[in-house]
Amino acid sequence: MKSRTSELAVGIFVVIFGIAMFFLAMKVSGLVGTNLKDSYKLTATFDNVNGIKPRAKVAMSGVKVGQVDSITLDPVTRLATVKITMDGSLTSFNAEQLKQVQQNALEDLRYSSDYEQADPVKQKEMEQQLIGNMKSITNIDEDAYIMVATNGLLGEKYLKVVPGGGLNYLKRGDQIGNTQSTMEIEDLITKFVTGGAGKSSDEKPEGGASKESASTETADAEVSFVE
Repeated sequence: MKSRTSELAVGIFVVIFGIAMFFLAMKVSGLVGTNLKDSYKLTATFDNVNGIKPRAKVAMSGVKVGQVDSITLDPVTRLATVKITMDGSLTSFNAEQLKQVQQNALEDLRYSSDYEQADPVKQKEMEQQLIGNMKSITNIDEDAYIMVATNGLLGEKYLKVVPGGGLNYLKRGDQIGNTQSTMEIEDLITKFVTGGAGKSSDEKPEGGASKESASTETADAEVSFVE
């Protein structure tokens, strides 16, 4: 009786452990639920996104900041359009940081020729418009680019955001202009093979003329000797 109770307890424990591992795997893979907070959308176009699948992670500096929603093919440009959901809590400025960014942008505006040539009323309108446009900015600058990367040598594909150094920032809903597509191993091998073509067969050997010119000179010498 005691043995049967122990076996039943072990069986229940194994079942619970298996269910917990299943939901953990689904959570990690992104198939169930999401950890993204204050989410917003971005888009990007690529020549090649081979290996990227919906729910693939988007990372910046090794930290997950979003995930891929969908991948479609533009019928006109024939480029892959990737729609991304980003985590606003990780890719947005807080109130103090946003105030500093706005102050820097105002200083740049006041040095511009358009601002200097405008009257005080127009200058005030330009400043208010600038502040209004910066309310929905992210901390991803316009010079940043997004690339297809691999998690380890044989790991899964994901999108990696590499920050730039610009002072203008993307807004929520914008498109990332700078992208780097998947590098196909077949393309690399082809470039290596075609780039290492051998020398031409009619190239002269080192230190003298070709075989054809040498034989011609020998024939001319024989004719002169006969004469």
